[in-house]
Amino acid sequence: MPPLFTPPKLALTRATTRAHMRPRMRALTRVVAVVSAGSLLAVLTAETRSPSEPPSTHATSRGRDARSDGLAGAAATTPPPALYDFRIDRGWLRMPDGVQLAVTYFRPVPRSPNERFPVLVEMLPYRKEDSFYRRDYPLYSWFVRRGYLMVRVDVRGTGSSEGHLPPREYSDEELADAVEVIGQVAKMPGSTGAVGMWGKSWGGFNSIQVAMRQPPALKAILAMYASDDLFHDDVHYNDGLLKVDQYALQMDHENALPAPPDYRTDSAYFANRFDAYPWLLTYLHHPVDDDWWRSHSLRFHYDQLRVPSFLIGGLLDGYRDPVIRMLDSVHAPVKAEIGPWKHDYPDDAAPGPSIEWRAQAIRWWDYWLKGMKNGVMDEPRLTIFARAGQPPDAAQQTTAGSWRFEDWPITRTRWRTWYPGADHRLVDQPSGPALDDRLRYVAGDGTAVPVWWNDPTGNMAADDGGSLVYDGPVATERIEIVGLPRVRLRVAADAPIADWTVRLEDVAPDGQVALVTGGQVSGAQRTSRLAPTPLTPGAAIDFVDTLHFTTWTFQPGHRIRLAVANAQFPMVWPTPYTMTTRLATSDEHSALELPVVPTDPRARVPHLPVPEPRTDAPDARTMQHEPASGLVVTHDVLAKTTGVDFLTHDEYAIGEREIDNIEKEHYETHDDQPADSRFLGDEVHAIRLPGGRTVRVHTVIDMRSDSASFHVTITRRLYVRDALVRTKTWTDTLPRGIH
Repeated sequence: MPPLFTPPKLALTRATTRAHMRPRMRALTRVVAVVSAGSLLAVLTAETRSPSEPPSTHATSRGRDARSDGLAGAAATTPPPALYDFRIDRGWLRMPDGVQLAVTYFRPVPRSPNERFPVLVEMLPYRKEDSFYRRDYPLYSWFVRRGYLMVRVDVRGTGSSEGHLPPREYSDEELADAVEVIGQVAKMPGSTGAVGMWGKSWGGFNSIQVAMRQPPALKAILAMYASDDLFHDDVHYNDGLLKVDQYALQMDHENALPAPPDYRTDSAYFANRFDAYPWLLTYLHHPVDDDWWRSHSLRFHYDQLRVPSFLIGGLLDGYRDPVIRMLDSVHAPVKAEIGPWKHDYPDDAAPGPSIEWRAQAIRWWDYWLKGMKNGVMDEPRLTIFARAGQPPDAAQQTTAGSWRFEDWPITRTRWRTWYPGADHRLVDQPSGPALDDRLRYVAGDGTAVPVWWNDPTGNMAADDGGSLVYDGPVATERIEIVGLPRVRLRVAADAPIADWTVRLEDVAPDGQVALVTGGQVSGAQRTSRLAPTPLTPGAAIDFVDTLHFTTWTFQPGHRIRLAVANAQFPMVWPTPYTMTTRLATSDEHSALELPVVPTDPRARVPHLPVPEPRTDAPDARTMQHEPASGLVVTHDVLAKTTGVDFLTHDEYAIGEREIDNIEKEHYETHDDQPADSRFLGDEVHAIRLPGGRTVRVHTVIDMRSDSASFHVTITRRLYVRDALVRTKTWTDTLPRGIH
């Protein structure tokens, strides 16, 4: 018989990509699906159990994925492995201080009385019973069918868990809880005692940091799109420069939502969540790198990571450099894969090509947690997608190029150096008298890359109009690069605070300009992140920096372009002073160095699995009307202002619960008064519950700057049945310092 109900395919990434890129699937409450061959039956079961009650069995899934997880190119006669039936339970894990964490278990149904399974743990603040319900089901149902006991935990003070909201991301409380969770699930019935921890973005971050604490039962981790450096390579001060983006609003807003499934608005909710201090203010109070950041950053403690690590990165993701650093510096076994993706799961990525990363993960887990000799560690450590180069396209859906294995570092790399010279040429030898090229700082420049170093971008020519650009000669042969390009620049500014943006670009014969990669430098941090100092106006300084990891091929007929600017709006908060900067040219102190990799005809080509259809949660549906999201950039020539507006709308339901989430961000700055810049974020959740009760939480962040300070006002409002129940406002003024 045909399915009773077929949910629509759900978009698993934001059309306007989030700055932190921690996945933010909205929606849905405690409901479960029963799936049988040839039919789909949604069984809605509202949970009303108190925290002290034991987990209850909600459902058993007997579904099968439509395609086996064999590698692409494998013989068609190879039978797929038998898949497990599974059940979904919900329960609680009590921490040593008495706080109980909400847990969802996806349990394989044993085929024999004594069969046990390794455990995979993911621990997030991203609300497993609503915001991430749709994201979790296709991932967890896939892994559990391959014989893994899946454990999904809400961080204390978030989602359905008890306790007070932690004071920061990856807090000591969160990491200690994770160690305790690993110890408990290793001993639970049905467990072999071998535990893996995994996740994308936040889940990758805390997997690395929990592994640094070395819990005995943790045998391996999988970290996708995660960082080893919390100050320089995370969302708050990416490249060491201040960012205030969608994530700042989203996280502080969702931290204030009441706990599902009941969404109680009682005194405990007010004390633990609604009135909890906003994280944005916490991070603004830590504007300089120090031990507050470094104590949890693997980059400064590589010896503490002793378990095998599988790292997945994306060439359009902001967290790709740590993959390379960990390959260089971690002594435990490391396997890495860097594809053409942004902050998307690689089986559902745009731009593609996509691969079935879950099958790759299973090979990893089977080797380290089940002891299967499947050859996963006999392959070269790095699998990369080598981009062939293509025209710029902000709506790019697929990437030209090919996959290959590489050993890292790539020993055949040959570094080639170019120098910015006279007439804005990029030359292979500095010649003639040293010169200075000057650039007037325009705070609203840089909108072609509006969020951070991720996402496909359109033609960069407009941004280049506000930059110093240097073009190499027309290439007569292909030039392929793999690695982290380096720049060294001699610069000066007639202001005490200045930042520099450096972009590597590809100029096509028709004049279109494609972004290859980029990076940013804080002038104040030119010699030390720990002890930054303002510039001496007019004095020349030298800095050396690496651009973000990339692969690219400059095809014959194209030109290599170096672009240098002082603004990247709204990715980075504008520096406060009008100024002119200078760049030394025809001088060996300014140069671009590229890691050129000759073709290796013997290169091994990996056979990567093709994506399998996702099994969506059967009780979830998406309700919003188009347009669901948008991005608008406005340049007012007369007023000399630049504005950038993001909109995201997600309306969905699970069972009888309906959630409507609307989010807006507005950025503005002024060409002649860059100190007067602003971020205005506005987000609301309207939660409609059975019986007519509606809970609405509204958050507004208004952050403005002048030449000396940041002025921040954060307001939360709670409405129940459309009546205003509570308002909480924080107002703070913080010195700008080096930002």
